[in-house]
Amino acid sequence: MKKVSSFKFQVLSLLIFGGIFVFGAAVQAAELGEQVKFFVDNSYDAYKRSELMATLRLKSDQAYFYVDDNYWNQMTPSNREIFQAQIGTLANEFDLVIYPKERTFFGSEWNPGLDNDKRITILVLPLIDSAGGYFNSNDEYSRTVFSNSNQREMIYLNAFYAKKPDAKSFLAHEFQHLITFYQKTVLYNLEEDIWLNEARSEYAPTLLGYDNIYPGSSLEKRTELFLDSPSDSLTEWNNKIDDYGPVNLFLQYLIDHYGKNVLTRMVLNNQVGIASINLALADLGYKETFSDIFADWAIANYLNNCLADLLKKYCYLNNNLTYQRLHVEPTAGYSGFPNLIVSRSGAVKSWAPVWYRFRPQPGAETNKNILKLEFNGPVNFGDFRVPYIIIDNNDQIQVSSVFLNKQKGTAYIQNFISLVKSVILIPFNQYKKSGFMANEPSTGFSFTASSVSLNEPVIGQITPLSGSINGGFPIIITGQNFSEEAKVKFGQTEVSQVNFLNAQTITLTAPAHPAGSIDISVINPDGGSAVLINGFTYLSFSSFLSDGSLVRAKGDYKVYIIKGQYKRWIQRAEIFSAYPHLRWEDIIEVEPEELENYQPAWLIRAANDSRVYEVNGDGTKHWLNMTAEEFGRSGRKWEMVYIVNDFERDFYRTGPDVMFRI
Repeated sequence: MKKVSSFKFQVLSLLIFGGIFVFGAAVQAAELGEQVKFFVDNSYDAYKRSELMATLRLKSDQAYFYVDDNYWNQMTPSNREIFQAQIGTLANEFDLVIYPKERTFFGSEWNPGLDNDKRITILVLPLIDSAGGYFNSNDEYSRTVFSNSNQREMIYLNAFYAKKPDAKSFLAHEFQHLITFYQKTVLYNLEEDIWLNEARSEYAPTLLGYDNIYPGSSLEKRTELFLDSPSDSLTEWNNKIDDYGPVNLFLQYLIDHYGKNVLTRMVLNNQVGIASINLALADLGYKETFSDIFADWAIANYLNNCLADLLKKYCYLNNNLTYQRLHVEPTAGYSGFPNLIVSRSGAVKSWAPVWYRFRPQPGAETNKNILKLEFNGPVNFGDFRVPYIIIDNNDQIQVSSVFLNKQKGTAYIQNFISLVKSVILIPFNQYKKSGFMANEPSTGFSFTASSVSLNEPVIGQITPLSGSINGGFPIIITGQNFSEEAKVKFGQTEVSQVNFLNAQTITLTAPAHPAGSIDISVINPDGGSAVLINGFTYLSFSSFLSDGSLVRAKGDYKVYIIKGQYKRWIQRAEIFSAYPHLRWEDIIEVEPEELENYQPAWLIRAANDSRVYEVNGDGTKHWLNMTAEEFGRSGRKWEMVYIVNDFERDFYRTGPDVMFRI
């Protein structure tokens, strides 16, 4: 448990570099029997104290063990001997196991540190039942900064647990916090995200072998917590007991599949939170990102079956975390298809999965043999991924995803009534990537599940996705099972003339319509219909910017170049200057809401190069290492690709390839 300082991080940066950390140049090692006054956190102390007197009862090679005098004096002489022996055992474990092994994987603590003493101070005192120990970062600063600082590298350990096997796990947990403070705050002036800091501390007992015997282990307790609240956000931290379950299990999954080197790299690099994990993965040559691994983890928490795929992505590799011990139940389940239509809404915090299970009605005979899953998430504060699992009647497993465009998408599961046992939909929002706090906001979403016939129309894509309120421009709708006499509606307006090219393509001229997003409907003569929710957006300004226009929102510095319905940010002045036809005086200022009507595009390729790159806002380019089919299945559009010159392509730093992931 890490005690987070309320001290503002902006001030902290000045303190570190301004020399407020005080080093005692002539500090002498403490001697047994030395009595010291310590400040303690009254929210953790069993008696709500803010300070106490403690005596140095044991000195090992790597630590001082002080014991609260009040606690010591209440013990009988024989109990003191027993307690002293227990502290001795713990000290030996710290010196020989915890200290060297954790430093190997997490790096060093601040040594000799603020107090200029190589030994760590461990204060043993009675704490509240829910706290095995804690680390207070205030102790790493001078009292000129925090008046209640103990001015030393220090860990607090609950005396009530000192004689129990849990004590070494608690000590290992808190020592990781001490290391992280040095590796992130002292060396890089960063504050680690609480959830990831706690996740590493939670993994420390497993790293040291303390969870090898599962019954009664910390891992068993955390697994039980996780199964009680599997949709608790991984990244939100309320400092409640439920928060420890997901962070422990996620790191178990991450390290088992990607190795302990990821653990080391994430601590030692100059990033925090999700960014530190992504950098560690990239440095080690992995193509997967945090988001990819989170999706696989969410699937594994339901399946936990190493036979589900050849790479064993959908299971825990720890022998103590088998399906019998760890698998989540559906958040909600729906049975009775085809005689059932489910339309539901929900709300989730970032990085909090939910599991919805759909089952057919056994023995049903119907021509509606396809399960249609429609997902609708918000564009604002929404960045959903929606993997789903198909389990057939032979227990064969397939994993896929609903591909989203503007946070909306539809998936069709064939032979659902006849051959499928169940389908599990697992939406999660990955909108927020950093700066996590307590009480994170929830983001709403909705889905509809229904049975449809093989011949029911399907809308795959609309080109373009937006247009002028005046209408009059061509629209292409592609999909499946379109009839020659099909009708098309833009919102409530029926299009007067629809051109049927084939069962996969129809064209039309867009009618005029008020500004805003509308549904697009295709209705066949037999009554079969398809609706693309908010599939088209009418823009509020009547004249479009022509391709190649340079635009900037009023009050903003970013300059974009327009192509169709897309806008591409020109990140640097050097790139702008590399195109002789681009002139600063040609930049058009528009209202922010007008510019928001264009979709951002981040794909480029050089004129004489077939490779398409994805450009990030950090100035890096990433080759889309995938086939043309995979490109389309990934939700990317060819019209998003901008042709650039060689200078711009080579100007961006090369990052890891982007691979296709189902």
